[in-house]
Amino acid sequence: MEEEVVINEEKKKFGFFAKFFFILLIFILLLISYMYFIEPKLCITHEVAIVDPSLPDSFNGFKIVQFSDIHFGRTTNEVEVTKVVQEINIAKPDLLVFTGDLFDSYINLSEDNVNFLKEELSKTTATIGKYAIRGDSDYLHIDKFEEIMQAAGFTILDNLNVPIYYKDTTPIYLSGIPSVTQGGQDFTKAFTKEVDGNFFQILLTHEPIIWKQVQSKTNLVLAGHSLGELVRIPFVGGLVKKDNVGDYEVGKFENGNSTMYVSNGIGTENLSFRFFNIPSITLYRLYNCE
Repeated sequence: MEEEVVINEEKKKFGFFAKFFFILLIFILLLISYMYFIEPKLCITHEVAIVDPSLPDSFNGFKIVQFSDIHFGRTTNEVEVTKVVQEINIAKPDLLVFTGDLFDSYINLSEDNVNFLKEELSKTTATIGKYAIRGDSDYLHIDKFEEIMQAAGFTILDNLNVPIYYKDTTPIYLSGIPSVTQGGQDFTKAFTKEVDGNFFQILLTHEPIIWKQVQSKTNLVLAGHSLGELVRIPFVGGLVKKDNVGDYEVGKFENGNSTMYVSNGIGTENLSFRFFNIPSITLYRLYNCE
């Protein structure tokens, strides 16, 4: 009798642990499926208000949309690019900026891919202009990158600083530099203005680590590259570290009169998943007072 009781107890324990591990297995499979097949396919818009008293009055309410790190060919394909374009146009930006990595490093780029990207990115609209810089992955297909972005109406900023006018004759300046990974930054040229004056300055850079070198030269830096470190754990941060990111994983960073925002981007790189890190574009609204 006692043996039967022991056997029944053991069966109950085995049944409990079997159910527990089965439920755990199902949970893990669902989590992996979400990370691989669902979250990387989403796209949302983050809205950010930027207040800087040095901004000209005429630019109050000026809208900039940043998108970054598409890495076309991995988890971002035609359907996902179309979603990004739709999100951009819903935001109705005055200025549209792309901060690098149109392609994934491992893609075999076809003419169909090139034609699709030309056509789809040309549908993006901005009242003032569209600008882009190269990311480190874009150099593998640099001719195609320039062909696509120029056909889509983007001006590529390669150590260039251009005036942006809005409503009156006082400009702000927008500059862009090459990928840190590839080298070739010329900060003198990148911050040279066509006229002397203390104008509001925006810099586009692919890798955020460059902020250390430009804080004294620019009011606002928009960066990408980090992909938000792909997997984010609450109260811990990103888990997939990349070179040339430093301590600037994602979001807002301030030092003195300079502010940097790092986009979490659209695509994935090396690992084809995201977690607590939904792909996004960012809509910035500029103001010179609270």
